[in-house]
Amino acid sequence: MNEDKELLYRFIEGDDIAFESLVLKYRQGAIQFSMQFVHDYHIAEDIAQESFASIYVYKERYNFKASFKTYLFTIVRNKSIDYIRRNKKGVLEASEVVCDYSAEEIVIKQEEKIHLKNTINQLKDDYKIAIYLIDYNDMSYEEAGKVMGKSTVQIKILIYRARKKLKLLLQEE
Repeated sequence: MNEDKELLYRFIEGDDIAFESLVLKYRQGAIQFSMQFVHDYHIAEDIAQESFASIYVYKERYNFKASFKTYLFTIVRNKSIDYIRRNKKGVLEASEVVCDYSAEEIVIKQEEKIHLKNTINQLKDDYKIAIYLIDYNDMSYEEAGKVMGKSTVQIKILIYRARKKLKLLLQEE
């Protein structure tokens, strides 16, 4: 995170290359996070781009109280919700994890991933988002709470309940 802070300080001082480094580092994660809401890669890509543009234009708004990733994901979440409200659609979806395996293992992993994704889609929206942020995006409970607008305790409870429900659904199948 110190690298991010250094890049942010340089960006605020006018170094566009530092901002470009942040974009390259977090672009794919921002797109995948937006996909949890809008379920369309191209729209998610646009939302991520809008989010970075907003940060670029309003760089003085960043206050260094939260990590850059948390700040970015909060903006992406808000822009995704705005898009859904404007278009009255959007389905949450689990992120896609790509791994290096043999062809046979890839097929098995893809089937497992599809099964897990379908099971996660049966959960409530808050559960889906919490699982995505904590388990797929490696955010802390505090960071996930800031993104979702909830306290750390609420996130811990959400994650506990989401995992419990997910385990129950997987056992039923």
